[in-house]
Parts: sequence; structure tokens; C-alpha cells
Amino acid sequence: MNFRTSVRLSVAPVALLAVLAGCSSGPDTGPAPSSPPRSSSAAPVSEAVPDRQPHTLVLNADGSGALKQIVYTVDGTTKQTGSVKLPWRQSITVPADGKAHQWTLEISYSGSGANSIELYSVFDGKESVHTGAAGSGSGNTELSSSVGGTVQG
Repeated sequence: MNFRTSVRLSVAPVALLAVLAGCSSGPDTGPAPSSPPRSSSAAPVSEAVPDRQPHTLVLNADGSGALKQIVYTVDGTTKQTGSVKLPWRQSITVPADGKAHQWTLEISYSGSGANSIELYSVFDGKESVHTGAAGSGSGNTELSSSVGGTVQG
């Protein structure tokens, strides 16, 4: 073994230890510091949250018996049903837009003797319009009644 070989053999273990020491994490000093958040050039995204929730208008017909027809209109849009048994209710969503919204509820029915049918609306949980529709007399009578109003959206 000559001098060159012995130097190589003695240097090789030292170099190996140096490499291994560089890979070692060393003493535990806690988590590595996190890098600061990067700023992006995009504007932050904000979710659209409505300022106001829509309102609920419930149209009601109460009493006994059956109705021949119900027609209700909200803001010019009319819907019609065939004959229905009482009580009848229809829930309608009214936008919270600050505008006035008009509605009507019309019924037609046949009666013999005394009938009492009540039409009313409930807007956001508060009863707002009341009317009674009564029919009496002998024989079969064709009757109708209606109620309407305006609610603020």
C-alpha cells in the first residue's frame, strides 16, 4: 500500500461522514419556519350575500265544503285550479326588492243553505286581509268572492 492509497482510504470515511451529517436533521428544533403567504394579483373573491331575504305570501280559503274554482294572481301572473276541498292554501315567494306587489284571490262555489268561507292572506307570518264569503238561500246557488291587496317586497 502506498501513500496515495492510504490517503484515499482515510479520506473516504471522513467524506462519507460529512455527507451523512449533512443529510441528518440534527437536533430537533421544532417545525421549520413557514414561508410567508404569497400575494396573488387576483382580487379576493367575495360571495354574494343578499341584503334581504324574500318574503312569503300565503293565500288561504277556509270553511267547509268544496270550491268549484280558485284563481289567484300575483303581479299580473294568473294561476287557476279546478275544484278543491277546503281548507286551501298557496304559498308564494315575493322578492325583497322594495317594490309593491299586487295580488288577488278569487273563488267560485255552489251552495245550498248557509255556507261560510273565509278568504285571507298571511304575509311574513302576519295575517293581513280578511273577508267572509257567505251564501244562503234555498236550492243550489252559484256564488263567488274575491279578496286582494298589495304587499311591499
